[in-house]
Amino acid sequence: MATQFEHRDRIFPEAVQPGHNRLRIAVCTLGCRLNRYESDGLLQRFVESGRYESVELEEGPDIAIINTCTVTDQADNRNLAAIRRVQKYNPAARILLTGCYAQTDPDELRSIPGVVLVVGNDHKTGLLEMVEELLATNRTPLNNTIERDTRETVPGYGARPVLKDPFAYGYVLPRGHTRAYVKIQDGCDRRCTYCKIPMARGAGISRPVGDILEHIQELDRRGVPEVVLTGVNLGWYRDRDAGLRFNDLLERILIQLRNTRLRISSIEPCDVGEGLAELMRHPRFCDFLHIPLQSGSDRILKAMRRTYRAHSFIKRVETVRRYNPDVFVGTDVMVGFPGESEADFAMTVDVCRSLEMANIHAFPFSPRRGTPAAALQTDGTKFRRDQNDSHEFHAVDRSIVRERMRQLSELHAACFERYARRQFGSLRTGIIEKLSADLHSVGDEWRRAVALTDNFLRVHFNAPAHIRKGDLIELRIADTHNAMDRPGHVFGHIQSNSG
Repeated sequence: MATQFEHRDRIFPEAVQPGHNRLRIAVCTLGCRLNRYESDGLLQRFVESGRYESVELEEGPDIAIINTCTVTDQADNRNLAAIRRVQKYNPAARILLTGCYAQTDPDELRSIPGVVLVVGNDHKTGLLEMVEELLATNRTPLNNTIERDTRETVPGYGARPVLKDPFAYGYVLPRGHTRAYVKIQDGCDRRCTYCKIPMARGAGISRPVGDILEHIQELDRRGVPEVVLTGVNLGWYRDRDAGLRFNDLLERILIQLRNTRLRISSIEPCDVGEGLAELMRHPRFCDFLHIPLQSGSDRILKAMRRTYRAHSFIKRVETVRRYNPDVFVGTDVMVGFPGESEADFAMTVDVCRSLEMANIHAFPFSPRRGTPAAALQTDGTKFRRDQNDSHEFHAVDRSIVRERMRQLSELHAACFERYARRQFGSLRTGIIEKLSADLHSVGDEWRRAVALTDNFLRVHFNAPAHIRKGDLIELRIADTHNAMDRPGHVFGHIQSNSG
């Protein structure tokens, strides 16, 4: 806990001390949509204070906040790469680390040169107050790590209260995005054996329904074209005071939407059923679901401590498609969980192929320190879940993991191609994400554009000059012959501004 300040080094150079120019600040976000929402909220708080100017990392900020992720080893490496990137553009930049990696492994980060403060998720919302205190004293804290604490203030930061409410970002507006993320929930009470996120985010907690509705109403009033609900475990959402669960929240949101469409981020299989499928028939509900499978083998799912089995996953996806055959369904697949045999992997492939998952996000198992699954890398015999199971849960050879990843990549491309071809000739609403800066790229009055449709297709088309980023339009899906070469992209023609 930060309780003292060093008197040796100034934390900021004289040129950016109080009374001088505004501090230039950049936020770098790693990981999930929840982190992206929180980064937007942090930057909004800094800018609205009037003492800070938002810049890009490439512009060499005075302060860089890196909102870290720790879901895999690759994520940990990206965190360190982000630090190096900041130092490349401004070696004198003061770096503040927050997020999940900062929460779970602060000691690995605090000694990195240039890192001024390491703040876990518990106190992320209080970064502005912490920086203000550091500016007031202009001294580097002796202990620059703020860890988990049950109190509302952090010793060493004077009388300034440090915000600890995970929903205290206020009404976050999209910054540089065409979609707005709205955090409705944080934390997770499930204990999947491979997952470190409960250590980083804590127990499940939900945002009050009234606050969510007011936030979305403000976004709708401002004409934001799409709202994405985000959280660690969306389906766990509960407003106990109001007696509402996740589907109740969705129903209330849909009632008040006038201009904005609604999308939900990843949702667990056990939270997908008839109720959600019925709600998705609403015209402002995007035809998109991301439901993590992780494995098609019941043996592996049991070892992962997942709360469903392959047959129930299949049944829930089929339920959604019975209500809407055109819904885009994506999934996550973990490859190489300890003990995953060829037969186990074949079951995973069979589930993905039989359901024709439109997006298969495959990633290799990564042993996360402190999780039960990490112990399997050294002694898989201790993890037998069934006395009749003769398998041991030892590590899977990396070359085998790479080959399985390759097979899933090919399956993903083929499944997406089939889904995209079924959309040929359909009319979809899309949000302009990218526009060519050169009007002459395809003529004097047209330019190349990319739009994200409600069913998660990125459509390339020629847009008239008056179209702007963030506009909601109607597109006719016209061509998918290159979809295998560019998975996730199809081609179309603009019909009109949807309004």
